[in-house]
Amino acid sequence: MVYTIAAFHDIGYRENPDQHEEVSSEKFKQDKEMEKFFDEEERKIIAEAIVDHRASLEYEARSIYGKIVSSADRETSVKNMLTRSILYQADKHKAENPTVEQVIEYSYKKLSSKYGKGGYAKMYYPDEKYKNYLDKMQELLENKEKFIEAEMDLAKKLGKV
Repeated sequence: MVYTIAAFHDIGYRENPDQHEEVSSEKFKQDKEMEKFFDEEERKIIAEAIVDHRASLEYEARSIYGKIVSSADRETSVKNMLTRSILYQADKHKAENPTVEQVIEYSYKKLSSKYGKGGYAKMYYPDEKYKNYLDKMQELLENKEKFIEAEMDLAKKLGKV
């Protein structure tokens, strides 16, 4: 079940990045091949866990499977997260034709709500690598000038400036 949840958990991302958990879960539910491998109750648990990999944002995961996938889906590289964030925000707001400074501001707001003090990103299981990552992200987010500098450097390397 865990492997199936992991395989499906982000497949809806290209279709709808902001609601990809629900899209991914629906894709799982519509896959008739899964009926060969899982009974109705297992499919219900899997569909919930696919949605629950975002659990710490709005609610607690409903099962151990949701907690596992939510915890396993955590980034542990500050550089990777900053890169992902700037690319995501640039794409998300492309219709506005934002400046790089505006994209960085969008990135700062999102990452602050997720990883800043009191942010919603957490682990259900202790993990030293994630704890170190979270400490580094919080330190960076507490110094907005340093954050902007790091994102601007990445934007230049990515050809966004």
